[in-house]
Amino acid sequence: MSDSVNLFKTSISRHIVTASDEVGHLLFDSTIKAGTSDTIADDYVALYSGQAHYCLEGRGTARLGGALHNIGPGTLIAASLPNSVEIIAETDMRVCTILGNDSLPGQAVVRSLHEIVGTERDVFWGNGQSRRLLVRKDGLGFALCITFGNANTDSPLQYRNHFESCYYVSGSGEYVWDTNRHPIDTGEGTSTVFIMNRNDAHRMVVKDESICLSIFSPPIEGHESHNMSAGSSSSY
Repeated sequence: MSDSVNLFKTSISRHIVTASDEVGHLLFDSTIKAGTSDTIADDYVALYSGQAHYCLEGRGTARLGGALHNIGPGTLIAASLPNSVEIIAETDMRVCTILGNDSLPGQAVVRSLHEIVGTERDVFWGNGQSRRLLVRKDGLGFALCITFGNANTDSPLQYRNHFESCYYVSGSGEYVWDTNRHPIDTGEGTSTVFIMNRNDAHRMVVKDESICLSIFSPPIEGHESHNMSAGSSSSY
């Protein structure tokens, strides 16, 4: 069970990936109530130079660099210091937030999932599509991919050069390690996170088509894909 924390100044968040997980980034799942205007709490701003907010549910606007941007499901708003992001909720919103360091100063990114479909950021990763909202050249210090897993697939994977956290928001299946296995549970509003902080080999076994937020530290370049016919865990 994840802890409730005050990531935002007024809204309550669930802390999904923590500093003790040692993957180079934090992940939060927040509910921002309709009519609320909120920003990251000062304690977190002081510790992390990069922030990215991905909207899963609801609608509102975000203030970034003095401009207002409409946000809804599939919208990313990201910035690095000295820039900041203010989220203004028109309806109840569910927002996933990633914090990290090693970002270039003054970055500002507004990007939607639909606008990268069919572009170089829309990559067949081996058993589904990986839509890469943030990559190394975006300068946030971490990468964010919306990863689709095809149904009835079994993918042996290993990340030798990156730490990864995968936050599943839909689908079913399981992750399998040498000595353990754990289900992908997204029923009745639940979500499941898998954290690869040992560069460990694992199998991503998808039963029903899945969607997860994949966060990489350090960030991937954006062109990487897996070879599912290699006969061993595919790595990059």
